[in-house]
Amino acid sequence: MAALASLGYTNREISAKLFITVSTVEQHLTKVFRKLKVKSRTDLPVELEFELELAPPSMR
Repeated sequence: MAALASLGYTNREISAKLFITVSTVEQHLTKVFRKLKVKSRTDLPVELEFELELAPPSMR
């Protein structure tokens, strides 16, 4: 999810790809931001993008 956010996907787009609610995306990203000590998706580490390549096709 954070990898998708770092690639520029909106919360709505992420929720559609993962078949979850927008609220769930928001909650998870809030936790990720807090854990990584960042304030926005543009501050997410670039290496998160590479995790997307390892994700199952349904999550790409």
